[in-house]
Amino acid sequence: MARPSKYNWDAIKEAYEGGLDIEDIIKKFRITKKILNNRIHLKEWIVKGYIEADIKGFSASLGTLAQNGTKHPEIADMIVEKLNTTLQDNELISNNRKLAKLLQSVVIREKDNINLKNIKNVSGVLRDIEAIANPTVNNKVEINNSNQQATIPTINISIDE
Repeated sequence: MARPSKYNWDAIKEAYEGGLDIEDIIKKFRITKKILNNRIHLKEWIVKGYIEADIKGFSASLGTLAQNGTKHPEIADMIVEKLNTTLQDNELISNNRKLAKLLQSVVIREKDNINLKNIKNVSGVLRDIEAIANPTVNNKVEINNSNQQATIPTINISIDE
């Protein structure tokens, strides 16, 4: 069996092909320039630039927003508020994913002792958080429990992190 790599080569390749700066890749992945260049030449990676293009497009949009805010100071606060709300929503969604993953691991680990009503309640809370952060998504989820046994013992779960 091959020993695991010290580097996340898939991520490094994606960053390189996406057009991110080599110096940034070196810093982020704590890799030497020589090792990176060797891999680039060995595997014949080609810069496609899609990540860099998206970043430049986003930067151009921010520039336009800043100009609009400068030309019309009365909407500058609205722009800042909308950007802050978007950042907060993204954080909610990210944290929600972490909670869902944690819940999933508990369900898998304790599958024989889980009370489905408790799971339904927790998943409802997760859907509510998702609806707050991303109100345009249809959050309707149907759960089919027809294959489950009628009585399942309750398990108390505490999450300490």
